[in-house]
Amino acid sequence: MGKGGLVSRLGIVPNIGYEYLRQPFADLRGWFVSMNLAMRKTEARWRWVAAVFGLCLAVGNAWAVTLPQYSSRLWQMDDGLPQNSVYAITQTRDGYLWVGTHEGLTRFDGVQFTIINETNAPELKSEWITALYVSRDGSLWIGVDGVGVTRFQNGSFTHFTPTNGLPNNQPRCFLEDKEGAMWIGTEAGLVRWQDGKFSVFKTENGLADNAVRGLCEDHLGVLRIATRGGMASFSNGSITGNVRVAPDMAGNSLYSVCEDRHGTIWIGANDGMTRLEGTQQTHFHTSDGLPDPATVTIVCEDSAGQIWLGTYNGLARVVDNKLLPGQNIGTPAGDLIYDIFEDREGNLWVGGRDGLYRLNPQRFTTYSAQQGLTYNNAMSVCEDRNGSIWIATWGGGLNELKGDEITFCYARTNGLSHDKALCLHESADGTLWAGMDLDASINRIKDGHITSISRQDGVLDSPIKVIHEDVGKRVWIGTGRGMNVLNKNGKVSNTYTTANGLAGNMVMAICEDAAHNIWIGTDGGLTRWANGKFTKFTTREGLSRNSVDALYEDAEHTLWIGTKGGGLNRMKAGKFTAYTTRQGLFSDEIYEILEDDFGYFWMSCRKGIFRVSRKDLDDFDRGAVKQVICTVFGKADGLVSVQCNGIAQPAGWKGRDGRLWFPTIKGVVAVDSRIKNNDKSPPVVIQQVVTDRRELLSDSIMVAMPEELTVSPGRGELEIHYTALSLQAPEKNRFKYQLEGVDPGWIDAGTSHAAHYNNLAPRKYKFRVIGSNNDGVWNETGATLSLVFLPHYWQTWWFNLAMVAAAGLILTLLYRARVARLRGIERLRIQIAADLHDDVGARLTKVAMITEVADRETRETDRNKPHLSNIISTTREIIQAMDEIVWTINPKNDTLDNLANYIFQHAQEYFQNSG
Repeated sequence: MGKGGLVSRLGIVPNIGYEYLRQPFADLRGWFVSMNLAMRKTEARWRWVAAVFGLCLAVGNAWAVTLPQYSSRLWQMDDGLPQNSVYAITQTRDGYLWVGTHEGLTRFDGVQFTIINETNAPELKSEWITALYVSRDGSLWIGVDGVGVTRFQNGSFTHFTPTNGLPNNQPRCFLEDKEGAMWIGTEAGLVRWQDGKFSVFKTENGLADNAVRGLCEDHLGVLRIATRGGMASFSNGSITGNVRVAPDMAGNSLYSVCEDRHGTIWIGANDGMTRLEGTQQTHFHTSDGLPDPATVTIVCEDSAGQIWLGTYNGLARVVDNKLLPGQNIGTPAGDLIYDIFEDREGNLWVGGRDGLYRLNPQRFTTYSAQQGLTYNNAMSVCEDRNGSIWIATWGGGLNELKGDEITFCYARTNGLSHDKALCLHESADGTLWAGMDLDASINRIKDGHITSISRQDGVLDSPIKVIHEDVGKRVWIGTGRGMNVLNKNGKVSNTYTTANGLAGNMVMAICEDAAHNIWIGTDGGLTRWANGKFTKFTTREGLSRNSVDALYEDAEHTLWIGTKGGGLNRMKAGKFTAYTTRQGLFSDEIYEILEDDFGYFWMSCRKGIFRVSRKDLDDFDRGAVKQVICTVFGKADGLVSVQCNGIAQPAGWKGRDGRLWFPTIKGVVAVDSRIKNNDKSPPVVIQQVVTDRRELLSDSIMVAMPEELTVSPGRGELEIHYTALSLQAPEKNRFKYQLEGVDPGWIDAGTSHAAHYNNLAPRKYKFRVIGSNNDGVWNETGATLSLVFLPHYWQTWWFNLAMVAAAGLILTLLYRARVARLRGIERLRIQIAADLHDDVGARLTKVAMITEVADRETRETDRNKPHLSNIISTTREIIQAMDEIVWTINPKNDTLDNLANYIFQHAQEYFQNSG
């Protein structure tokens, strides 16, 4: 397996910053090494001195390197702030961040600012915000210079001015004590507001000065008051113990005071900072590391126990009572600092003269040319037995990283065959192997001596991508054209290609399992070498994709396979299980797979580094979850570049100290796998509703979002904007939404903050949205909004009923008209039948009778005799035809029975003379 080994509990603590501490310890470390070598030649009794000194040095070095550096993000007017000078910051219960500036108050959701001005809050009456505070009942207290104090509670404003109790209209700070009383520091005295009444305390009551700039209640319930003339304490109903901080100071103008978790009082003043422990004072000035000028405007403690100082020249902090200059924070945060605030997720917000800063601990540390790397494009990384990190660069040879410094380099100038190095590997005997790119050579480094094996020695003429020494001391060399095997003497003993059984000729990864089988990842699939035979595994056997870039066997002897385009594969008991972006994986391209000591798999790809919990993968296999949750790391986490390298191995390494290393195109990065997840599920709010391209409702500080909205008749277009109030990395927050009755299930919106619908029918709908923070922790309750779409008049039930009734009436009228017409035709038929029968029939009968009489009276010899017979016959035929016509016209005969009888009678007459 060869990627790290067990975590050493006594190993070197990972360095995440602080050059000013690291360098002295590095110098001491070098001196100690020299002294230790000398002492080996002296008496044994001195060796324990070296051991004790080394232990102390290790402890000091560990302390020096465990402090986190920070990355920052700055928001200014171009990003939506009303003005760059940020004087006050706080966070309300709903998760919004409130920012007070010289030109107004604004509310921030991590993505956009909502400016509170005369349009939506005319009650503020001024734009210069000097202080913000949230009391335990959820009220937002706003200090407005020139106006007084405004309390915002449940959508309404209450004003406190000199006319109703304040000593003046210049508030500077707020504090709610343990008894629920609200204290307000102003430029003209201290005010207590309790049970609806004001009590004012001034110099005549014991204050050193009426200008109160900072307030703090200590663990004993004593109120500490920082004023322009010193510090005072309030207890038992009166001000006592007026303390002049640091009598040797040029002045006693104080700006801020806070108590840390150990009971130590920290005081920021115009000429430095004072630490007060009981009656003992310790003063910090520029000579102790404070920026110059050493005016400390704000002091606060974060959740990690660090004391942060805002000064006239940037940030500083105190850790374990040691002052750390601002340049060692890891990122600039402006010069003149007005306020520092830590939100519910542990983000540190800094308000300064040039904008609003957010500080986050950097999860990654980058080592590039700036830190001494000979070339930024790092191709592979590994750790040797001495704890040195070796980095292969494409253009700068090999670099050795010890502690926090590049200490040595192998290049063409000192014996390396080429400067374009690809892969690395350390053998059991400490030999360092390096595979090259252009000259297809292998460099073997042992005790500082370099030997080279090249194509003249039988190595395939192709870039060397991976090297691995197996338990039998054979060295397997993967190239772009196949694989070579070196024997114990370093000679090429075997060459394997697809002709010998490899799945593909381009060998990308080699892994030896617990049973000492050799697994080979190629561009044509996965190959296992066991008992002298190759066995291939491809998509036919269940592999998601044939191009295999990474291999890792875990402690349970499960093989994990990273593919190019097929995501992550698990091979257990001969069965493959694939996890891709369809299942929630960040990328289907995986360069490396590392497992930390906390149940996470870390993977690299072209788009960055991400991790996934093994438990999530197991739960997904069991059907307990429908999606795999990935945590993705980017530039906000300290990555200079998100693009990792994966054309050679190892493309990642787990160090003995628990740190994980990844090569990128801009250096090699290290991350402490013990990083804490953001486990706070974010509040989810619906901010805006737009129907038919008109804003129906927007989230307002004055009006809470209702549970139900009524939508006027329209085209049925709906647009809903929402957000999750996780401020750590809001660009990574994800959302799912559902409009019940329209969406069959949850719609994965990714990082989109809006849902769109068209042609919604008039009815009642319920919209639901849930969100997650940057580390994939979901608020499953989310936010809900009911919407009632009113119909147009032609869409109402009564209109539809009227239309049905009208249609029925029209059909009835048409039916009646048709019946009347048919009845008229029937009467006409009856009339015609009667006329034919009574008139024409009678006349024809008369003609027939006359003709018959004439025929009887005519002699047989008369030549007219035949004509009369013809007339008689024709007349009878006409009468017969007339009877048929009359029968047909008569509507009384329009029945099946009459028709049958008629046909029967006709047939009898027709066949009466037949045989």
